[in-house]
Amino acid sequence: METKIMIMILVAVVFPLVLDRPLYKVGTQKLKALGMNRFNYDGEPVLTAGGLILVGSSVITGIVLIGLLWLRRVDRELFLQGILFLTGMITMAFWGWRDDCASDRDVKGFRGHFGVLWRERRITSGMWKLIGGTSTAFCLTLALSNTIWAEFVAFGLLALTPNIINLFDLRPGRAIKVFWCLIALAVAFGLLTIGASAAMVNWILLIPIFLASILLFPHDVGGKIMLGDTGSNALGFAAGFFFVIGTPIYVQASMLVLFLCVQIAAEFCSFSRVIEQIGWLRRLDQWGRVTEAENKENQTGSSGLV
Repeated sequence: METKIMIMILVAVVFPLVLDRPLYKVGTQKLKALGMNRFNYDGEPVLTAGGLILVGSSVITGIVLIGLLWLRRVDRELFLQGILFLTGMITMAFWGWRDDCASDRDVKGFRGHFGVLWRERRITSGMWKLIGGTSTAFCLTLALSNTIWAEFVAFGLLALTPNIINLFDLRPGRAIKVFWCLIALAVAFGLLTIGASAAMVNWILLIPIFLASILLFPHDVGGKIMLGDTGSNALGFAAGFFFVIGTPIYVQASMLVLFLCVQIAAEFCSFSRVIEQIGWLRRLDQWGRVTEAENKENQTGSSGLV
């Protein structure tokens, strides 16, 4: 059993590393061809929906892992979780991709989307994403939980966490950092509650998307590509999913309350402004990012001026 698990961990680590460069090259070419260019917070053009690369790497690796689970009869429950995870991630990424490709991106927040629906009787791309995401979360919840209370909490996490990550995809690298923080919490709570051996099995499914996020991070934080709703939805779903399968119900409920508070706060205040006002958050947010001052310094140096 341990040998089989080690083989799967090896596959989960090696495949994203091998796939990274070719997928990034092909992915950026396709995104450019599709005209997926947007202006970032600084007014600079940048490719969006770069999460498509991350999803592609995770899905390919996940299919291989599920195939190994089926051939080696490792764990029926893990096999089912792998199927549900891939299905959910692909579906959530699809709804995000649909929003990335839409033209009505000026409407922001739940209030904005519901406001358009009420005033204009029109469903925005963001509203379609909300409908699709909640429907996906509901269907998956039926297979993941066996009590009404557990289903309610799991549904809330799976439906809300993608939007939580999306709220932070406003500056280079920020959404990925939030994803890492959530995964660190899920792993820590898993170790403290269900134990290392049980948590390790769950991590096998997590490794590919976690590694893919690390490999995409330099491109994101360097301002070359944005996750977009495609990537934010995929990362958010992954974080929510691993809270559901890897932590006790009281941890899940606590995280759901936290996410609800964050979502409500986002309707009334700017997280970017809050981050700028708190020193340690500002330093964490800027970690790895080339600041505007450094950009000017680099441009001055390259032009030969002192």
